[in-house]
Amino acid sequence: MKRKRKWWLLILVPAGALLLLPLLRGGPDNGVELQTTIAGIGTLEERADGTGMLEGLSRVDISAETGGLIEHIHVQEGDTVQAGQLLLELETTQARANLNTAASQIETATIALSQAERELERVTELNGRGLSSHEELLVARENRELRRQELNRAYFSYSIAENSLEKTSYLSPSGGIVTALNVEEGEMAVQGTMNNAGTVLLTVEDMSAFLVRVTMVESEIVSVGEGMEAEVVLDALPDQTFTGIVEEVGLSASSDGGGETAAEFEVLVRLNSVHPYMRSGMSASVEIVTARSENCVAVPVQSIVERPDPGDPSASVPSVLVLMDDGIIESVPVTTGISSVMEIEVSGIEPGARVISGPVESLRSLQNGDSTERNSDEDGDGSGSGPGGPMPFGGPPPGAGGGR
Repeated sequence: MKRKRKWWLLILVPAGALLLLPLLRGGPDNGVELQTTIAGIGTLEERADGTGMLEGLSRVDISAETGGLIEHIHVQEGDTVQAGQLLLELETTQARANLNTAASQIETATIALSQAERELERVTELNGRGLSSHEELLVARENRELRRQELNRAYFSYSIAENSLEKTSYLSPSGGIVTALNVEEGEMAVQGTMNNAGTVLLTVEDMSAFLVRVTMVESEIVSVGEGMEAEVVLDALPDQTFTGIVEEVGLSASSDGGGETAAEFEVLVRLNSVHPYMRSGMSASVEIVTARSENCVAVPVQSIVERPDPGDPSASVPSVLVLMDDGIIESVPVTTGISSVMEIEVSGIEPGARVISGPVESLRSLQNGDSTERNSDEDGDGSGSGPGGPMPFGGPPPGAGGGR
């Protein structure tokens, strides 16, 4: 006579009590602990996460556009500035000298052009009376064109000199806070070249609002889109969670793992609020809600097993094992939706169903129609667990708090 194999079923009841029920099947003893969870209704979310740095709404590094000695600095680090406010000035002696030289060149070229035009008028009149040759007329015209081009070059030189003088004064491009002042009066500002960056004189940052520049791996970025809600926790303020909205999603990788690690992309999240302790450069952890399902039925992820489709045994469908009131196990095909870390959305079962979950191989060993046998000696009163009402995702019963 064959001995019956026993699986131990761990039932979680609302009061927190645990009961082990033996599941009976033919075969040698092989105890496997499984558990049941009450399928509940709640809100389920899928999230993508990443880490990043806090920065102001806009950040402008003001670099030296022309070389020169820093003569006056009109602000200090931490000052609030307005758009167009004078920040610092370079020494202007050379720039003013170049401007005066260009002005003199304009005056000289203007006189030369005036003389060339009068000469052309004279030669034209003489040529009309037959007193000058056609060649003399051509020379006079060419001379006038040369003088006109010289005047144009003089004006161009004056424009360059004027622009260089303007570049000795640096105005704030926008309102904000001076978050970095990298130079002192008397230092030499170095103009940038193609291969070398110029001196970054100071930084103005608009801190009326904050962004988090988040780095996410390629497997996370595919589900992230503009306008999605985000939750942000700053390392400096770990007890507070700030909300935000995704403003921009990178279209190209910010770093390439070269095949060894996943490529990374940048995502910009704008925070909905500002805290007085927020500072540019703070580290932040970000979770972006990529999908949400409200009033859905959810069960543990570990309760889903692929089983033969009752309508087509050659195909398989996601299924759950439901423990019926009479102790019989019923395999129910379900359609799955979004999932969180521990729960997954399903349709095909009713809220309040007792769903069995556990290791996949253990669940596969259970079949539709298997029964349980209560061990009354270990139960005490033998009255059973009394599963109670539906609990959202294994949490408290309705009325004691919602879903996630």
